[in-house]
Amino acid sequence: MKKLLILSVLTYFIFSTSVFATTSTDYLQEVYSRTCNKEVTIKSKKEFIDKYEQRLGDKFISSIVYGEADFKIKGARKKRVSYVCMLENDCTPIWGYILPR
Repeated sequence: MKKLLILSVLTYFIFSTSVFATTSTDYLQEVYSRTCNKEVTIKSKKEFIDKYEQRLGDKFISSIVYGEADFKIKGARKKRVSYVCMLENDCTPIWGYILPR
């Protein structure tokens, strides 16, 4: 019984929300690289996912991703930032924003 409980807990952590970790930060890197006209790197330090499951206009928002990251523009010092990203039903980001800390 103890082994079954440990196996189910490990399975939960392995197959849970780790898929989204690079999706939202990759999306934000692309958006802010175009905005700044320089290479931007974003490395997530802490990330959380909340199920939202509501419509926003004609889009269905399945979840909201938020967390802390290191934000680095090429040729500048890195900064610690917070970020928010909305994901569609198929886990593709449709909106994201970076908040300075």
